Amino acid sequence: MQHNRISSALGSNGPEKSIVALLARQDSTQVLSIWQNDHVCEYLLASDSRRHTWHAWLAVHGAHIRDVAETYRFLTFAKSRQILTDAFGSCPAGMVSTLGKFGPHARPKYAYVALHEVLFAGGSLANHVCQSAKIPDDELVALASATSLPVPDRVIRALLKCRMSAQAMAELLWVFSRLAPMHGEQQLVRCIVQGRQPASILANLFSLASFPEPPFEQIGGLIPITTAEQLRKTGEEFGNCLKGGEELAYALASVQSGQRYFYRWNGDHPTLLGFCRCGPTGWILAERSGPKNSRVSPATINQIGEVLAGVPNVFVGNGGAGMLEWICAR
Repeated sequence: MQHNRISSALGSNGPEKSIVALLARQDSTQVLSIWQNDHVCEYLLASDSRRHTWHAWLAVHGAHIRDVAETYRFLTFAKSRQILTDAFGSCPAGMVSTLGKFGPHARPKYAYVALHEVLFAGGSLANHVCQSAKIPDDELVALASATSLPVPDRVIRALLKCRMSAQAMAELLWVFSRLAPMHGEQQLVRCIVQGRQPASILANLFSLASFPEPPFEQIGGLIPITTAEQLRKTGEEFGNCLKGGEELAYALASVQSGQRYFYRWNGDHPTLLGFCRCGPTGWILAERSGPKNSRVSPATINQIGEVLAGVPNVFVGNGGAGMLEWICAR
């Protein structure tokens, strides 16, 4: 009865196309070719879960439909699990019910593929997706990119408790996958628990790695900072951004990649110095700051320059903001 009323209201070639275009989006042409004429109501009246099952199938087979009548019969009468298995080769636990949370509109084709990848991999990421009330497309893609990474499930569970974005989680999982063979699971989880925020977790992870050899050894009161913990404590002592979070993570990454190195000047006016690699030629003094990021006097810079005068691969520009500093400290 309801089917007949809707068919009558829509007519044979009118508003139903607009409604299908609204719901089916990129699949609207295929939907209208499969559910022709009055059959279009079967598509419109289907549950969200059922419609998204069809769209998931179309994401894989939509461009290669040869027999429209047979496709209609299969999609209309087969069970959802059969349809998804025909599309992806399997129907992971929770996929049908998760599709029911996708809302009324068709998702981009890649979202259905990403959903299957996450659920097929199983584990904590799959449970997270199944339990989420809303599942944005970009979140699915980010999580799918991390499913093949060899990260202990305990680490993933700890990350999920931090409630960060899926993109940040995927990036962190990549870092964890590189460190997992070298560090214990408990140590990696501790990095998460003590950090909580993505940048702080990343700083903790980078702290596990050793620093390369400094560009030059200690010269008088100019002392290299040779460990992550020394750099963190120096940041706390000087009251600047290197005491934790994003800036510390950036600093540690740049040191460990060989692009940057920090020293402290223990003269009359304590100073934190950052040297940047200048291509293959040497190092330049690119950053200088006192406690609380206070300005360093020209007299202190001259003292430091005098100490470094005998180190040929280091350039100290007294004026600051020169060409080398502008290029190398980017």
